[in-house]
Amino acid sequence: MSPLIIYGLITGISALILFVMAIFGAETDVDADVDVDIDVDADVDLEAGGMEVGEFGGPSKLSLKLIFFFLIGFGLLGYISSYLNWTGHHVIWALAGGAVFWYIGYAILKLLYKQQSNSQVGALSFVGKKATVTVVIPQAGVGEISAGGGEQGPSMHLAARAKDPEKEYKKGDVVTVRSVAGGTATVE
Repeated sequence: MSPLIIYGLITGISALILFVMAIFGAETDVDADVDVDIDVDADVDLEAGGMEVGEFGGPSKLSLKLIFFFLIGFGLLGYISSYLNWTGHHVIWALAGGAVFWYIGYAILKLLYKQQSNSQVGALSFVGKKATVTVVIPQAGVGEISAGGGEQGPSMHLAARAKDPEKEYKKGDVVTVRSVAGGTATVE
């Protein structure tokens, strides 16, 4: 079989699969997603300043989409270099084309990931804000608060304990969330 046919098939089949994935949606790649939930009772204050959107999220460097981008570039430049008899071996040109197309695909996917929005509410977003006691917080015990809502956006119910163990908060009291650790808010 001629290199032109092989490179043409690699390009055509990869482009077709990538097109089908784009049209019909391929939300999942071949990735392993493992979640571990560990509850630790400790007071830790973290600040995450100066970060841009997408620093912790983005496309996997070996995702299925990027592999198909690589194969399209590999086949396309391999076909062109073989057809035009460029100096150097056509496989070297094919690898270079694959690398360039992979990088272009990665840049496109990274841009798309940055534009995604997230409507999830994290408990840490309520630190320093007011909350309402919904279940009495007894001395040295745990109750429940409702944080957020209204002008603060979405609300969330959290287990809560008083910062001062001698203090008790009644239902309806307005408190300030000082920290959140292990799903339990410390309030005063």
